[in-house]
Amino acid sequence: MMTDTHEHKKAKQVSAEERHQRRAFRNAMSAGLKRTYGRVAEKSVPDEFMQLLHAADRKAKA
Repeated sequence: MMTDTHEHKKAKQVSAEERHQRRAFRNAMSAGLKRTYGRVAEKSVPDEFMQLLHAADRKAKA
């Protein structure tokens, strides 16, 4: 017989101030990550890397 081994933890009550602090932290982290990695996502992929990907695809299909 299968049983549900996942235990649900009750959410602990937190104050409005703590919720605000957590939200502010998440927003700051999100903004920092976007600022840091947004530029990376805009860069083009090098031709050599694309050639490696195409070669891997061809090998996987063979």
